[in-house]
Amino acid sequence: MNLGQNYASSNDPNLYRRNVNQNLVGMNTQFMNNSINGNRILQNKNEYENAMVENNVLPHPGLKSTLINRPYKLVLYKNVSSSTADEVFTLNESLNDVVSVKLENCLVHEPAAAAELDFILLSINELNNNLSDNDSNNAVINNSFATLNYDQGNLFKNDGMQNDIKYFDPPLNNLNKLTFKVSAFQNSGTSLSLLGTYKIKLELTVETKEKLRVY
Repeated sequence: MNLGQNYASSNDPNLYRRNVNQNLVGMNTQFMNNSINGNRILQNKNEYENAMVENNVLPHPGLKSTLINRPYKLVLYKNVSSSTADEVFTLNESLNDVVSVKLENCLVHEPAAAAELDFILLSINELNNNLSDNDSNNAVINNSFATLNYDQGNLFKNDGMQNDIKYFDPPLNNLNKLTFKVSAFQNSGTSLSLLGTYKIKLELTVETKEKLRVY
């Protein structure tokens, strides 16, 4: 190095050598300190945490998450053209370890004089859990899943506000179909009659034991 100069040229061989380089004293470089407190590869979590404290660095907390039961959304539709005791929705994917099934929305379009009906009763064999009282007019509600109230035109609906939900304890091993029927509750009460022709759309949330991490 030319001592008459205030700088070192880039091709000066004295700049490139191991350990502390006295030519670089005063310059904040990785060559200035070879002690354990200088630049180094951190070997474990404790060294990392100590280095963070020494350098007054706040660690990133990372993304916060929680585990929930995995929900599945079912959307089912059927155009029923004849009156039968049981109609079936066959799921294209079996759901295992089912904890609960909740009705989110149900629409039934009944082409007859719908306004003459008080409400429509939906029964689903796998989910029925409604109870009523011992009044003969209400006994038909027992062993059903949900009621659908008159909306407008020929439409009955249940928007999920009634909290129609079936819990399983212990969890249901497997759910691969829903067997249902739709009945009309006439103004006269006491009896139900199956709807002959109607369209139905069901939206359900099925919760399982399978865990899902959400952030």
